[in-house]
Amino acid sequence: MAEKAQTNGEFKKVLGLGSLICFGLAYLAPTVVFNYYGPMSVASNGMYTTVMLCTAIAMFFTAFSYASMSKVFQKSGSAYVYVQQSLNPHMGFVAGWVMLLDYLLLPMVCFLLVGVYMNTYIPAVPVAVWIIVLVTLCFLVNVFGISNTAKADNIIVGAALLMMALFVVVGIITIAKGGIDGTSNGLIDGTAFYNPEVFQFRLVLYPAAILCVSFLGFDAVSTLSEEAKNPKKDIPKAIVLVCLGAGIIFTLIAYIAQVMWPVGWQQMSDPDAGIFQLLAKITLIPHMDIAFLIIDNIGSIACALSGQAAVTRIMYNMGRDNILPKKLFGRLNKYGVPVYNLIIVAIIGLLGIVFADNIMAGAELISFGAVTGFLLVNVSVPVYFLIRKKERRGKSIFMHGIMPIVATIICAVLWINMSNTAKTVGLIWLAIGVLVLAIQTKGFRKLPPEMELE
Repeated sequence: MAEKAQTNGEFKKVLGLGSLICFGLAYLAPTVVFNYYGPMSVASNGMYTTVMLCTAIAMFFTAFSYASMSKVFQKSGSAYVYVQQSLNPHMGFVAGWVMLLDYLLLPMVCFLLVGVYMNTYIPAVPVAVWIIVLVTLCFLVNVFGISNTAKADNIIVGAALLMMALFVVVGIITIAKGGIDGTSNGLIDGTAFYNPEVFQFRLVLYPAAILCVSFLGFDAVSTLSEEAKNPKKDIPKAIVLVCLGAGIIFTLIAYIAQVMWPVGWQQMSDPDAGIFQLLAKITLIPHMDIAFLIIDNIGSIACALSGQAAVTRIMYNMGRDNILPKKLFGRLNKYGVPVYNLIIVAIIGLLGIVFADNIMAGAELISFGAVTGFLLVNVSVPVYFLIRKKERRGKSIFMHGIMPIVATIICAVLWINMSNTAKTVGLIWLAIGVLVLAIQTKGFRKLPPEMELE
């Protein structure tokens, strides 16, 4: 994550529409569509394309809610600010607290992915060892205040997009030749979206709730309002375009993978590493699996580094403002790094060891924060525009009423279909947040302190 340019206490307005879109695409880590191919295909009975399409549709409606709010509130903070200003400050705090859960767990999932993938190629080294090494490495890098540059991020994203383009071209050619092991039904295959023999709606909704996290790039764009040259115009456009672009690209990749190897979900020996089994079977270009291993692992490590740096900063701001105990969370080392926060985040990263045999279980934990945050933003739109501002003309009814209500219903359905584990962990985290809020506001009688989520 590129560091934000700031001068005289204010952010520089240097980002145009193109830069905002690139940032959003970088943040959502394009190769994530490959990472989830194996686990999601198996979980949905081979309906990965349908899962991705459903997720894209849900996020597209939600993106319009973000776009509407970003036109009015041109401040960093995203969902936290929107909910705080539309519903009430206490609900805003809850939204920010829920978002923090995603920040805390995202590095863990990155470590888990790299550990599982490396173990696939070097079985002698257990996943747990890879995770410990990676957590230690990222801790040491961050503890000395070294951060990734925007240029390095752009190179990683460029390589990922090149890999995706290559996959599409090679996939189409492979399908034309009969697919993997001659199992393809041709380039146009409706069963990739709906196969009545195996389709179950609940098996599509559960993975879709997890995949919502894959679209967080449009949420990240909304945090850059204070650095955009024309935030009122460009931020809403970038939010919608990032979501639309990601939805189209991800669904296309999922479709190509499914049509290329329709029976893959039944034949994978290890779903967590399913993408490597698919790539290893492609004969048109040898060693595509190795190329992906390198590109994806570098991207995951960069994401983990950025994620650790971001969440420790958030925790420091909360400690500095006495939302969390200042003596622990509000302290910096001589390099200007909140080292105690970094230790906590590193320990959470080690929890990836628990999910060494099940990426799906680890990934599903971060679905709670994303879906809950999206749900609250969607509710905020009609409350703010239709009730508070009383904008009830035709266009506003559609954009600020019908669209967000549809998005709210979709997100609610996804929330209900999250795993019990994700809901249990999320609700425990939410309960802790409510307790913190009660203490800080003396029983909800005072306004809560503002959280800095940038």
